[in-house]
Amino acid sequence: MLVFTRKRQEAIVIGDGIEIRVLRIGREGVRIGVSAPPSVSVHRREIYDQIRAENEQAASLPVAPAISPIRCAASCGVRPTRIRTLDDLPRLAG
Repeated sequence: MLVFTRKRQEAIVIGDGIEIRVLRIGREGVRIGVSAPPSVSVHRREIYDQIRAENEQAASLPVAPAISPIRCAASCGVRPTRIRTLDDLPRLAG
């Protein structure tokens, strides 16, 4: 781990587009600001851990098998109809 000492309004730059700046130092903690490109996700550690745990849980859920539209219609009591010619349309609509 690389450790820095920074005063208020001083910054650390990571790579080409991420800047971490000390905004305020107080009794309750240090307030920092992070500037990063939109393609970079920035989260507090506890939020990151929660997102990761939820993603792992979702990835472990069983995936329901896909049902073809014909099987789905048959299970709902609907009989698939095949239109052979334009003459069949009025009969189907009525």
